[in-house]
Amino acid sequence: MALSMLDVLFRKNSNARVTWVCGKTIEPLLRAFGRIHEIIVVDDAKLLKGNSFEKAAVIVPLWLRLLGRRFDLVVTAHPDVRYKWLSLPVLGKVRRAFRRDGRTEPVPGRFHPNEYVRLITGIDGPHALKARIPELRCTLPEFLSPFLERATLLVALAPGGAKNLLRDDVLRRWPVERYAAVCEMLLNKGVQVVLTGSSSDIWVRDFFKGLAVIDLIGKLSLPDLVAVYGCCDLVITHDSGPLHLAALAGAPVLGLFGPTNPHEKLSLNGRNRVLWGGDDLACRPCYDGKEYANCPRNLCMHDISVERVNREALQLLERGRIEKSV
Repeated sequence: MALSMLDVLFRKNSNARVTWVCGKTIEPLLRAFGRIHEIIVVDDAKLLKGNSFEKAAVIVPLWLRLLGRRFDLVVTAHPDVRYKWLSLPVLGKVRRAFRRDGRTEPVPGRFHPNEYVRLITGIDGPHALKARIPELRCTLPEFLSPFLERATLLVALAPGGAKNLLRDDVLRRWPVERYAAVCEMLLNKGVQVVLTGSSSDIWVRDFFKGLAVIDLIGKLSLPDLVAVYGCCDLVITHDSGPLHLAALAGAPVLGLFGPTNPHEKLSLNGRNRVLWGGDDLACRPCYDGKEYANCPRNLCMHDISVERVNREALQLLERGRIEKSV
């Protein structure tokens, strides 16, 4: 979503030179984007979870590298105050940051890419620029070409995810056994199904035993995963990293939401569709940007039935088939 900042920068000045400080995980994706002049990588695991010595071992070398450098604009695109530490030695004509104690925090209910654009331009209100998510074209790994390019219809499922370095947001996940039921329906309709996820999602495999899926869990880099999604006729997932990678790939997305607001996360651009469970729950959405409600069970996600997902998926696949034939 933050790549919308680069889109608007390069629209305003095609010769803009950008330095991006990022964590190890996201580095390959930024390098695949290709227009960033300088990428500085820090060990985000040590920065966020390490002891004082480990944090210092990350920050001090970065400060020495940045000390005294001048920039026209310095942006901290995260409300966590720890991210502001990273740019302390930088000399900036203008500094902008998300924060949790004022107007510059992402406004609840707004599309987050639009909020990134508001942050980098400093323009709010009716004159604010609308975000465009740049489509990222990555090369499909050679070992996958024979499997994916021959499929008449290809659907990717991402049943895991919804976690980061600091916590596992289980409330955002649609039940994995329901993904397996959708998978079986798609296979029975002659659709090829790809199972995707990171190495931390290996636990979902047991739910798909006996189903003829292409299992790519833990086997792909982020650019590889974007390339796979770019081959798909549909990606089905909940609010998680794969949802945004599919958007970067330009793939149609069926997004499953409950505790978070889909209007903040996914562009409903005609190719995408959202199922938001829990219409009758007063607590929905419960995520305030930092914490969730004290919910013993994600009732809003359980409210989304397999039948609804099956119906929406088949409609999106049929619409895509018609558009391809025109």
